[in-house]
Amino acid sequence: MDDYREPPDGPEEWVPPDGYERADQPPPTPPATPPADSPKSREGDVGDDAVVGALRARLDGVVDDSRLIAAAEASRLREVYAMLQDALEHPGVFIPNAHGLVRADLSGESQGWVRSSLAQEIGAALGITKSQAAGLINDAEALCETLPATLDALDAGEVTRQHADAMIRQSVGLNADEVAAFEAKALPNAIQQSPTQFSRAVVKIREGLFPDSISERRTEAAKERRVECYGTQDGMGVLSVSAPIEVVQSLRNAARLTARALKAAGDDRTVAQIETDTIIDALMIGFTAEPGDKPGVGASGVGASGVGADRLGSIRPTVYVTVPVMTLLGHSEEPAHLDGYGPIAPEMARELAAQAPSFIRLLTHPETGAVLSVGRHSYAVPADLKRAVQLRDETCIGIGCDRPATTCDLDHRKEWQRGGETSLSNLQAACEQHHMIRHHTQWQVHCHDDEIEWVSPLGKTYRVPRTSNVQFAQTDAANDDERMELPGTPPF
Repeated sequence: MDDYREPPDGPEEWVPPDGYERADQPPPTPPATPPADSPKSREGDVGDDAVVGALRARLDGVVDDSRLIAAAEASRLREVYAMLQDALEHPGVFIPNAHGLVRADLSGESQGWVRSSLAQEIGAALGITKSQAAGLINDAEALCETLPATLDALDAGEVTRQHADAMIRQSVGLNADEVAAFEAKALPNAIQQSPTQFSRAVVKIREGLFPDSISERRTEAAKERRVECYGTQDGMGVLSVSAPIEVVQSLRNAARLTARALKAAGDDRTVAQIETDTIIDALMIGFTAEPGDKPGVGASGVGASGVGADRLGSIRPTVYVTVPVMTLLGHSEEPAHLDGYGPIAPEMARELAAQAPSFIRLLTHPETGAVLSVGRHSYAVPADLKRAVQLRDETCIGIGCDRPATTCDLDHRKEWQRGGETSLSNLQAACEQHHMIRHHTQWQVHCHDDEIEWVSPLGKTYRVPRTSNVQFAQTDAANDDERMELPGTPPF
């Protein structure tokens, strides 16, 4: 979905890209006469009409394509809805022990597993996550059953998917009659307004029609508050907080006021950088700081990561970083590996190692990458085995799932009740959703050395390559003392 963003409130908040500052100076005086190649100098040229005509034709093509995209999205939503109806009428295709049953025979839980299995089927085919596919199913159901006029407008290319999403969001919690009244009132605005304008207008329309429901809906919405984190390029990441708007806006305002004050005092960072550093400080050590401190900047001026790396306060985060031994010793610049993200800069890995209160030592061979030891002298089978599986799998083994293995269940490939062992070869990291899908639906999973193979209820095969290059070397008890040791570290 496109990300529509509002422009800055005023010129004083505008910050050019790439960190360049805007100089507060008047614009240059335009020349008295236009350059020879400017449009003004070529008025009346025969070529101008041809260029304008060509551009208009291209613009018409863009508009036509946009309408086709909207129509295709409407068609996709209708197909997804039809798939849902077929799946619920023939549940035996998607869940076990349901052959011959129909929708009326299903419990609410069984219907949930049919939906979950179908979401994984659609998500795998489209190359999106199961959660995204589940959202697509919910949207299709809402538009086909309760907002048919909105779906027709999308099909005709009169509105975009963003308009339809706004309609879906604001129709939640309304009964059938209320939804019909809301759609009749709001849809004409959607046809005339941009998605950003409509997203604001539709809230007012909803509240104008049903003002008594706002408190109840806010209470329900607040239950869905959450924090999301994902990595971006060049060692960066995004932390997203979904919470009541007055809380989020207050945090942004506090950061903005701090940034403006420091900027006015001569801080050489951009406003965006100061806002970011301020919020990092608020999360790490609170909004309090010693006189003269700059948010995100320690005694050395700036941390190795560039923002608040040396201002962790009382926070002691747990992260898994696999560091080649030569990199840790400073003899190599080979990147380290941050669990759930990927390669990180050697200097960042060394700084994390220096700040870590303790180590889970994973020593790797400098050439093969094979694990030489996982600390078996502190041998407690469940804990050590869990750590080994997490290091090997790195993320959930589900299709399109990147949930870190450290937050996943340990799933027995061959079920325990059927004679499966609790061993490294029989365990895999699976998030709760993919763990349950494997046991409650017709999805099948087959494991190979370098990939996981999922076979869907519709007979499609999807292969999930292992993301980690960690290998485990077989060692004999007699040779257990011949392990690689880091100089200056205690024995295992």
